[in-house]
Amino acid sequence: MCTLTWLTSEQGFELCFNRDEARGRSRAIPPKVYQIAGTRVLMPIDPDGMGTWIAANEHGLLVCLLNDYQGQPSVVPKRSRGQLVKSVARAKDLSQVETMVSEHKMTDFAPFTLLVFSPMNADKSQLVACSPVAWQWNGRTLQSVDCVPPVVSSAVVPDDVRRTRSALLAEKLRDTPSSAPALLNYHRSHEPVLGSLSVCMHREDASTVSLTHICVNADTASMYYYDGAPCRVSRPLVAHLPLEGDHAVSLKANTGSDVY
Repeated sequence: MCTLTWLTSEQGFELCFNRDEARGRSRAIPPKVYQIAGTRVLMPIDPDGMGTWIAANEHGLLVCLLNDYQGQPSVVPKRSRGQLVKSVARAKDLSQVETMVSEHKMTDFAPFTLLVFSPMNADKSQLVACSPVAWQWNGRTLQSVDCVPPVVSSAVVPDDVRRTRSALLAEKLRDTPSSAPALLNYHRSHEPVLGSLSVCMHREDASTVSLTHICVNADTASMYYYDGAPCRVSRPLVAHLPLEGDHAVSLKANTGSDVY
């Protein structure tokens, strides 16, 4: 029940993520900078699982996870999927991400799609247009997948949701393909009608609970966090992560503790 998009604009690499959750889910802790195994990571925290669904680190990597509601786990999952995001978010580069993913015991997690973006070039000197490295775990097998925006997950009429939201994104970006404001408008949209198909999703049992907008430029990753339905929240909470230097709060990679 989430929607992920991205593009490269004049301001930098832009990524937007609508988080959709059941109405009984706890409110997330807003983003701040933590330190995980020596790497500074900017992320919100889900207090129910003490993990996260989205993160940016000091090396310019962005990590996102969407639940796969059509997957069929072979065993009962033992760990929150958000713990996987937190673990991978300490990586220095995509090669290290691939190693970390291969080392995890996937049967510990419910099905998901994991995406990692690296919008900086090899020597971290400039932004480049990029596609994510992505994996899908369906509860039985883990495989690499190609992803284009929007990436959508939904427990209800998933094919209709993907088709509707894909068509709407193409329409929103038709005249301004590199427009971050157009991308944000898309994530606030109730088209074609408020409900399960709309990007800003509203159902009786679940709804869009936040919009996270990340912008990465040559020296900073900035996270603009709209804490609530994006159709109702106009002013984000803002946190910045310099891509070198600065001080962060310590946080273990696989627990919710703020101290080692």
